[in-house]
Amino acid sequence: MLEQFYQRLKRHDIFAGVAGRWGDPRARLLDGDAWQQAKVPALNALQLPEEPRELG
Repeated sequence: MLEQFYQRLKRHDIFAGVAGRWGDPRARLLDGDAWQQAKVPALNALQLPEEPRELG
């Protein structure tokens, strides 16, 4: 059972709560006001348009 648990951690089928390596990377994404404040500087730094359709 422990081996299955470890294999699922490696495949990202399950996540360990606040663990750095085994945690859920989506939990660290910005949302709400934090994303609105970081959005323009991030897009400018990456030289990306605000609308993905403009990349086409």
